[in-house]
Amino acid sequence: MTIGLPPAGARPRPAATTASAVPALRSGRLAHHHPLWLVTVPTTHHDGRTGTQSFVVRALTAQDAMADAGRRAHDDSARTRRRGARIDLRNASAVLHR
Repeated sequence: MTIGLPPAGARPRPAATTASAVPALRSGRLAHHHPLWLVTVPTTHHDGRTGTQSFVVRALTAQDAMADAGRRAHDDSARTRRRGARIDLRNASAVLHR
């Protein structure tokens, strides 16, 4: 019985496998082996309300996690979720999940 998942088996490899072509591939390890980080970015609405937007990121370092969260924060889906609020990437924080 399947529930919308692809069948188990061999997975296709990414087209490019160099560290420069695949940001998640560093020092020979794939991103799914990297530590899990919770990156929290402060937000400010046009009327002065403040809040945060959080991103769960796999990265080797906190700096890499915050850089990846910064890229994700500019995606259309992240902008829509913020509902027009501005982000403050300079005051973002990253916490190692595990």
